Amino acid sequence: MKTFREELIDQVKYHPVLTANLWLEEKEERMEHSDLLLWLKQEYFVSVEFVNWFLNTAALTNSVPSKIVLVQNIWEELGEGKEEDSHVSILRKFLSEMGEVVNQEDILPETGAYLDLMKRITTTDFYSALGALGPANEYLLKLEYSRMYKSYSDLKSRISLPEGKFFQVNLEADESHSEKMFRLIETVATDPEKMQKVREGSKLALDARLVFYEGLKKVISPISF
Repeated sequence: MKTFREELIDQVKYHPVLTANLWLEEKEERMEHSDLLLWLKQEYFVSVEFVNWFLNTAALTNSVPSKIVLVQNIWEELGEGKEEDSHVSILRKFLSEMGEVVNQEDILPETGAYLDLMKRITTTDFYSALGALGPANEYLLKLEYSRMYKSYSDLKSRISLPEGKFFQVNLEADESHSEKMFRLIETVATDPEKMQKVREGSKLALDARLVFYEGLKKVISPISF
């Protein structure tokens, strides 16, 4: 019989966002510079809101141990007090090194829909929020970013690109953060009702992340040779 953690992991691994994501699959075959910029710009909007989702979730509980785990993740996302080391600053610098600046009008409707849903989940129910943040974000992003890093590395072998510190920092953080979130979920989701809310929150966030990629699919990128 699977543990609750194993069940949540499988929910992520076998969700269409990883198993039937045509955009990711196409970019694994060959990614162009414009594809990388498109993804990074949309991820910038996610990165800006990411900290807020943890703050929202921390505000939903009076449990000090739970708040500590959530705030610790926030602190690390914010570069442990060094603005230049915050994940959003690293991403902004990465884009700047490629001559790009993100403007509010760059956000795709589907990215906006994803952010709206995540805000709703993380301001409504604590256990649903944990499912959305742990399995469906920290753990999911570890798998997503590893695939995008491979595509980036292939592209970098063909054209000049800045070093991918953004990917490295996020992959390292997602590894430790997902473990902390799984441990927190195992500690607090102690009955069937709470466990079900975690499952539901995770599924909602996974479905919304798929919408994020549907937005990328609609953008026609120029082909580089």
